[in-house]
Amino acid sequence: MKPHLIVCDLDGSLLNKEGNITELSKKVLHTLIDMGHTVVLATGRPYGGAIDKYHELGLNTPLITDNGGSVDNPKNPAFARQKTYIPLFVMHELFRFAKQFIISAFYTEDGVVYAYQYDDRLEDFFSGINSGIVIDKEMTEFSTPPTGLIYLIKSEYQKDLETFILTHYSDIISFRLWGVTNGEAMYEIYLRHVSKASAIRYVIECCHLANHVWMSFGDGVNDVDMIKDAELGVAMKNAVPELFNVCKDVTAFTHDEDGIAKYLIHKFELNIK
Repeated sequence: MKPHLIVCDLDGSLLNKEGNITELSKKVLHTLIDMGHTVVLATGRPYGGAIDKYHELGLNTPLITDNGGSVDNPKNPAFARQKTYIPLFVMHELFRFAKQFIISAFYTEDGVVYAYQYDDRLEDFFSGINSGIVIDKEMTEFSTPPTGLIYLIKSEYQKDLETFILTHYSDIISFRLWGVTNGEAMYEIYLRHVSKASAIRYVIECCHLANHVWMSFGDGVNDVDMIKDAELGVAMKNAVPELFNVCKDVTAFTHDEDGIAKYLIHKFELNIK
């Protein structure tokens, strides 16, 4: 069998509902690595929220964080680190326009949370935030550029935010709607050309993995590109509907039932229980 590049999302995919990697998942991934396959994590978490999971798995491959905005190799100082940022002037202009209807907004960089009206409820949704270091003020006062932004806004202003981005900065940034609840809409704003898929292509090039079969597992809207573009894009059983429209296969079990591990056991005919 050809070597595979096995890319795993963390939250809702490789991690169970407690946010842990099970012993079965570890055993399966280690077995596949020993067989010559390559395992890479690709997550929306910031680097600080993913590095412990990376070390727990004992990986030595690149680590993709910030939904593709950051690619690093913690075990290889010589790796050509890639980090892409939204220009400061775009962040500032977007904030000036949206300030009137923002409930909360934030981004992270090097373990610091830069926020406007920081709401710790966001920690329940965006795992890995290090809220121990929060700088909270108007975003026009920040001079540290973001790899991506999270906006929680009043839902009646969704059209206004989307139209502003599409009208003024569609060549630079794009957005994902993560959901609308109780009159609040949550958006992720990111560089238009950056995604987990673009980061994986960078890893394939840098690590000379073109002979590998690219296989991806994911559950969220931020996984659409890497599921759609992979030779074998696999949606979790618990995935959002958008993934079922682009995937090539679906796990028989959810993230809380070792969905990835059991799928890999079946596909690679592993003798693991």
